[in-house]
Amino acid sequence: MLLLGGLVVGNPSLRAEVKVGEQQGTTVSASVEQDRSATSTQTVTREELDGVRSELATLQERLDRTYERNTAQTLRPLFVTGVAQLRYTQQENRYSPSAVGNTGNHQGGFSLNALILNFQGNLKRDFEDGRNINYLFSLASPGDLTLGAGSATWDYAVKPLDAYISYHVRPSLDPEGSILQVVVGQQKRPFGLEALAAEDKKPTILSAQSARPNLGALDAGNNTGTFPSTGLGLDGRDIGLVVKGDLFPKFDPGFRYRVAAVEYQFGVFNGAGANKLDNNGRKDIVGRLVLNAPVDYSSIFRGLSIGGSYYNGKSYSGAAAALGNTDVKRWGADIAYVNTPIGFTYEHVHGQDNTTKKQGNTLTIFYNYGEQFVTGYKYQDRYDDWYPTTFQPFVRFDWWSPNTALSDNVTEITTIGVNWFLAQTTKLQLNYNIVNLSDRQAAAYGGPRNQFLAQVQYTF
Repeated sequence: MLLLGGLVVGNPSLRAEVKVGEQQGTTVSASVEQDRSATSTQTVTREELDGVRSELATLQERLDRTYERNTAQTLRPLFVTGVAQLRYTQQENRYSPSAVGNTGNHQGGFSLNALILNFQGNLKRDFEDGRNINYLFSLASPGDLTLGAGSATWDYAVKPLDAYISYHVRPSLDPEGSILQVVVGQQKRPFGLEALAAEDKKPTILSAQSARPNLGALDAGNNTGTFPSTGLGLDGRDIGLVVKGDLFPKFDPGFRYRVAAVEYQFGVFNGAGANKLDNNGRKDIVGRLVLNAPVDYSSIFRGLSIGGSYYNGKSYSGAAAALGNTDVKRWGADIAYVNTPIGFTYEHVHGQDNTTKKQGNTLTIFYNYGEQFVTGYKYQDRYDDWYPTTFQPFVRFDWWSPNTALSDNVTEITTIGVNWFLAQTTKLQLNYNIVNLSDRQAAAYGGPRNQFLAQVQYTF
């Protein structure tokens, strides 16, 4: 700096240039200040302000009209979801009681197995403790199965499926705290593994024989795809109240994984079925208790559980009025290991209607191949609609006896299949059922010995 100052002082031309620069800088600064002063003193006229307000009002009106016409409005938050199942069934070797050995009859066709529309949300939301009041209402089609002479048809009327309100008695925001919830309305009865699984979560296309409804003897011409149909009717809805919760929860914050050592459900129902009033003077009671392995997400024992269920009630039989109120008892035990890549579920069910005892056993073994069940792959950010492709081959062994007092009265169904998860909400199911009937069953029913079923299921 001293050297530079000396050069300037010792050189007259440089001193002149510096003075000229200082004068020009002063002139520019004064010009900028004048512009700022002029800008700050400019005012907006009343006409200009009214014009801006008019344009904003027009845009707001257009936005309101578009929202009103194109947006569904509700008084409370609403989530709309749905499930659709499109099925193809090919049945072979349909025998009839009067012509055993008729192996040339083959039947097959397409059908709409299920179409479910769900409406769910909350009626009251507690942000401090999570003592929320939630609701679920769903409509489903097809409805009931009607049996006829040589045919079986579905009632494709739209009917209520689930319709209930739930209230969290205990705080639900703390993952390390126990949960207590009350559910009132039409819902699934808390019994077993197979019956409690939602329609879109079942591993096989057809339910286990013990969970199917009891429709009686199906004649040789029926093409229902549910042979035989003499089960305990566990896979259905009823109207009542359920208290459910858990105890001693284990929470792994690294994976946001929560599992309770004890889960329980106790309910009181009409016992008459879905969309029906009680037809007798007693209510049916049902309870379920499950013991889970309270481990972290990375443990090899994750997904291991042991459960037990019990049901006791009355059922009125109009076709046999002399029986009056029929005693209905069910109990079951199950064990499950649902993990990746392998897993299995086993369920034993015992039922009694008056003096008739029924019994079933279902074993399912599966293997998961793909990245869908790996959290790191499943939640990767992608620019397109990406979802990891996953295959789930499985085999199921299903034994069922509609009357244990009779010898040689067992139906065995072996299912070999694969579930192909095409996208996040879409899967393709392929099942091949090998039906092995005992002599007594073969003489009593006409039905398929082998079944091939393909089903596309998509949700939204």
